[in-house]
Amino acid sequence: MPRGTEFIRALEHHRVVMLSRRRPTPDPLSNRLIMSWIHHDNMLEGRLYRVPEIVQALNGDDHELDRYLHPLMAGIRRYRDAIELVWTRAHKGSGAVTLDTLKRIHRMITPAPKDRGGLYRKTSPVHRDYYQRICAADKVPYNLRKLFEMVDECCDEACDPVDFAAEFHHRLMSVYPFRRNPGTACRLFTNLLLLSRGYPPAIVLAHQRDAYYDALAHPDSTRLARIFGDAVELLLERAGGHQGLIQSVP
Repeated sequence: MPRGTEFIRALEHHRVVMLSRRRPTPDPLSNRLIMSWIHHDNMLEGRLYRVPEIVQALNGDDHELDRYLHPLMAGIRRYRDAIELVWTRAHKGSGAVTLDTLKRIHRMITPAPKDRGGLYRKTSPVHRDYYQRICAADKVPYNLRKLFEMVDECCDEACDPVDFAAEFHHRLMSVYPFRRNPGTACRLFTNLLLLSRGYPPAIVLAHQRDAYYDALAHPDSTRLARIFGDAVELLLERAGGHQGLIQSVP
């Protein structure tokens, strides 16, 4: 839904700044932003990664922990690597928004062979959180193809790119392409869509977990657009306009 001219003006200013900084090798995101992204996005899945655990994982300090915690550390680093992939690929522009990239993101965060990383689901699972309606498993390839056609045709013409990203994410989650980690992969990929155009990512905060799931179950993307808009607006405020994402944190 429309959020007003001031929001769009700030969004477009951010876009101009970020595109002007775009280089073949992008500057790294701040550690604070990465830690915040890891914490909040995984909390949406019910995975509590505490800040000290995230810091320890990113520093590679596994030797100080009991062995049973090593998989936790590895999982945090996999998510960090996926964020960095999204950030790096985004600097290639709209050409980075492909099915191959979506599958690669899923493989990165779903490495166990039994979890079929990068492969479409074969059944229609019932999830205790993702209770929106999803398409039949045999319709996944067709619906993904139609969704990417929508991106090619409409994304760069959208009056509000955050609203468009919300609609894209809402539809992508109704396709529900993967059996494991579908939400995590789809949120990372939706943020790749935004970042590829120079816009900030929509990092949904942990306290909006219930609202996020309710928005996915809503018949259209209007509720999700409000949540995404709040997330982007907060990041824009903390980015300080000219500083961009390299120093920002939600």
